[in-house]
Amino acid sequence: MPFDRKVFYIEEGKLAEAFDLEQREFDEIVSSLETSTDEDIRLKEWLHFVVQGYVNKQQPIRIFSREGAIAIASYLDSYGETTKISITRVFLLFERYRITKIDGRILRSVYENSSSLVLRNSRHWLSRVDVARIFLTSIPRLNKALKDIQKSDFPMRIGLDFENYGDTTFFSLSGLEKLSMELSLKLRSEERREYCSRVREVAPPVLEFLSLVPSPSQQDVDRAVRYAKNRDGFCQITGVARDKYENRLIKLVGHHLYDKNTYYFLADDPDNIFTIAEQISEDFHQWNGGNDKTCTIDDFIEYLEQRYSQKHEVILMLHNRRRILMLKMAQFQRALPGSE
Repeated sequence: MPFDRKVFYIEEGKLAEAFDLEQREFDEIVSSLETSTDEDIRLKEWLHFVVQGYVNKQQPIRIFSREGAIAIASYLDSYGETTKISITRVFLLFERYRITKIDGRILRSVYENSSSLVLRNSRHWLSRVDVARIFLTSIPRLNKALKDIQKSDFPMRIGLDFENYGDTTFFSLSGLEKLSMELSLKLRSEERREYCSRVREVAPPVLEFLSLVPSPSQQDVDRAVRYAKNRDGFCQITGVARDKYENRLIKLVGHHLYDKNTYYFLADDPDNIFTIAEQISEDFHQWNGGNDKTCTIDDFIEYLEQRYSQKHEVILMLHNRRRILMLKMAQFQRALPGSE
């Protein structure tokens, strides 16, 4: 039975860290609460947590809901030996998750809408269309924001913040920052204002990174796919390499967990390639909206949770692969000039 990632999203390691507990100590507390006969403190699966997988088929790896995290915090504050700060810490953790989720949406939007990115006169420029899509707004609303900025005490400067190339207006990173500030103040929705406010923090280093990383050649991508297929040897979901009845090899493909067009900088990375049967690849892309639609490892995990919910080990493997790929993205961004 697949779980709702919007409900169960708090990793047990991060929750233990928030409570300043060692993992073993945290597991002992959770296990005792799970088996408690006291209904007021007992943790219930599918309400407070779900089991994502197992270590050595014995130790469960849990993902918690907000209710589960609050229940543990309340228990620690009521019965623990430490100062009553657990509930404060867990709400700080919720806030970090919330901001991380917003930043993740921005990252994906930047990756998907940076095809116009160019470097001119030592400045990075994006077309008005791409900028509007990154802000998840319309061209008319973006134009209004530009007009309002031009009426302010700090208008955009032509050649520095924006420029017209042919029939298209381009914005630099400083122009992007001014639009971010304007939209974060003027939009009606608090959620939209906060999203636009985070754009000026998240987008610039990613765009700088994208401008520095060359696209791998098709030969490099093909080489990485061959390596991944030889490494895996069979479909990583079904475990099948040969048709049972016709005694012929099934066709295996190297599926890019982060699609190779949008996330081109990972296109020749074997960690980003997952060997599966061609039929499963085709089914996934149809489920996701077509071959031309961008996709991430999160989309693939959600697909497996719906189509192959019994494949717990595969889903856990992909969550581990996701951590590796997210670390690589972070390393790429830290490698930018001026990054900490």
